[in-house]
Amino acid sequence: MKRILIAIVVLAAVAFAADQPKLQNAKVVAGSGANLSAEVDHLKGENAWIAWSVPMIAGDHQMCCFNQYDGVTTNCGCSLGNRDGGSITSDSSAARNQHLEGAANFYVFLRTEGGQLQKVRTFGADCPIDGDGMTVHWLADVRPADSVALLTSLIGSSDQEDRHDRIGSSAVMAIAFTNDPSADRAMDNLLAPAQSVSIRKKAAFWTAQLRGKAGVAKLIELMRKDSDERFRSDLTFDLTQSKLPEAEAELMRAAREDSSSKVRSQALFWLAQRAGKKVAGAITEAIENDPDTSVKKRAVFALTQMPDSEGVPLLIQVAKSNTNPVVRKQAMFWLGQSHDPRALDFIEAVLKQ
Repeated sequence: MKRILIAIVVLAAVAFAADQPKLQNAKVVAGSGANLSAEVDHLKGENAWIAWSVPMIAGDHQMCCFNQYDGVTTNCGCSLGNRDGGSITSDSSAARNQHLEGAANFYVFLRTEGGQLQKVRTFGADCPIDGDGMTVHWLADVRPADSVALLTSLIGSSDQEDRHDRIGSSAVMAIAFTNDPSADRAMDNLLAPAQSVSIRKKAAFWTAQLRGKAGVAKLIELMRKDSDERFRSDLTFDLTQSKLPEAEAELMRAAREDSSSKVRSQALFWLAQRAGKKVAGAITEAIENDPDTSVKKRAVFALTQMPDSEGVPLLIQVAKSNTNPVVRKQAMFWLGQSHDPRALDFIEAVLKQ
């Protein structure tokens, strides 16, 4: 009997080592996640962490805590005892230099205390984790769909930024990173009008970031059909998070055609951040043709947001020739704020007339 027990312990240790995080300074207890929801309920009474592995959606992602010194980002690891508990998700070029290939899996950690789930954290496979002397229940054999279902159950309907909402925010992100069809369905459900605006906004952001062409197609559908003006206005930013050409094309369409002046204005603003000749054309077209003066004014401001002062010549042209005196005045105001030599030359020429 003693030999059998030893064999079981050794096998559990091998199974854990094969898929474990880079975890130090923790008491690790191996368990099974074959029935994930029941196991989490069983362990909620402890003051501990519960963790498991989930397949990560394709892409070059890192989920860790980072330091930056002299422009170089380094992976410094995370502590489970960190009160704020915010692991950082990054795909910046500096962070990407830390590894050559995207990891296949990431880890979900749940903090249990006083019979409740207090926190959700996510870590990449290459992230060093300090357990801070705590117990970590490592669950093997967790099915991705079960992980998505459990995380979905943690997402509340409140728009208040309370503890539960913060748990929900982390759960949305963890679902978005999961490479499984159940995650696609869950993200679609989180975008539905029946959800709170807060949850819909979080789901839209991560959908644009991570869910590829299908995710962007879903956001475009919402951009065209959703009746909530506030949500569509926020979607203009979310679309900038995708590098797919369809996302930029939809921003261009929204800037011209959306029924809401607020949405058209926001689309123009975010288009300006992307710059380029096509974008400049969309902005100047709005200045000329949009029926709402407030949108025209917002478009003038959008020109000021173009990088490398690319909008200054366009502002000068608006100030010279636009037929709307309010718009010309707005262009002159922003030229005065730019401190660009071309703007100062133009203003000086106007004053000499």
